[in-house]
Amino acid sequence: MFWTMNQMVEELNPRIQGWRNYYALDSFANKFLNKIDWYIRKRLTLFWNKKLYRRKKHHKFGLVGIMAQKSGLKKLVV
Repeated sequence: MFWTMNQMVEELNPRIQGWRNYYALDSFANKFLNKIDWYIRKRLTLFWNKKLYRRKKHHKFGLVGIMAQKSGLKKLVV
């Protein structure tokens, strides 16, 4: 059984919010948090492309990020 994008976002948002609450106190954490945001979007792209049986696993990286954002995915850096 595959998860939908909305289900993935619902699972990720509490964890992302926790990381943001913990690391937002440090003013130097933005560089680190940007890398984590990139990694989350990258893993969602790999998940989505595998779900749709696409040959190119990094196909439409930006489109999947937009879909996740419209589903309500939170970001670590505001």
